[in-house]
Amino acid sequence: MKKAHKWLAIGTSTALLIAIVGTVTLKQNSLAASPTAASANGAPGASSVAVAPQTGYKMPPIKLQEYPDNQTIDTDKLRGKPIFINFWTSWCVYCKLETPDIVQAYKQYGDKVVFLSVNVTAQDSMADMEQFVKQYGITWPVALDTTGTVMNEYNIIGFPTSFFVNRQGMIVATNVGAISKENLMAELERISK
Repeated sequence: MKKAHKWLAIGTSTALLIAIVGTVTLKQNSLAASPTAASANGAPGASSVAVAPQTGYKMPPIKLQEYPDNQTIDTDKLRGKPIFINFWTSWCVYCKLETPDIVQAYKQYGDKVVFLSVNVTAQDSMADMEQFVKQYGITWPVALDTTGTVMNEYNIIGFPTSFFVNRQGMIVATNVGAISKENLMAELERISK
């Protein structure tokens, strides 16, 4: 009887793992197969816009309400400035792990790089988001994606997800999952120049 339960647990775990890997693989394949606009020579360039935001392509604009001021954040008005964009939720364990490093990085790079946190409020609550911001001492703009529209435009498949955007509006690096302090600082240094 115990052997049957053991094999049932192993079989269920294996099936779940296969389903997760298959879903992620299908999502990645659909992103890779997405058509993109290309420059005149057919290669991605400064004038290209990807259907799925990724390294080497222009960032899609973000226009959301800011917490706590309720002002509109419009990245089109930030042209010519490097931008660090971080998508997160308050319930995300990895978001909690990386946020202290982002707070430290802001102290060092906040005058050189625009920091923009996008709370996917569509999958969070305002109260939990507010508590997270206070707990970690986030003092840079927090945009509220209350409908999940921006999350979908950026094809966010996990939290946290970060984008590093250069002065030309091009995504030069992405990171899905908690970013290490070393990688965070290196990418901020790169886009700040």
